[in-house]
Amino acid sequence: MSVFKDLASLASLLRNAQDLSERLNSVIAQLKNERLVGSAGAGLVTVEVNGLAEVIRVSIDQRLIDPKDKDLLEELVAGAMRDAIQKARERHMALMTELTGGLPIPGLDQVAKLFGGR
Repeated sequence: MSVFKDLASLASLLRNAQDLSERLNSVIAQLKNERLVGSAGAGLVTVEVNGLAEVIRVSIDQRLIDPKDKDLLEELVAGAMRDAIQKARERHMALMTELTGGLPIPGLDQVAKLFGGR
């Protein structure tokens, strides 16, 4: 009888894994379509990323385009990128927490670290 119970448990686990996989794919598609904007210099530099932290667009206010201000511009672009990527990380983790129903999933924290989360 124990063998049948174990097989039933295994079948249930596989169904749940497939459901989780489908939901995870849905979350990834959602993240790919979301847009988050980071900014620096009071909005003079903005960086748009998707929820997977892929850079979509960089915008630089015309007033910053001066060869003498190259260092400042580079700092602002880097700052805007950090801001946008952090927003993408936070959104990613929020959706993953929602997907798991807040349950601690072994290895999820390691995935977050790979994505750049803390």
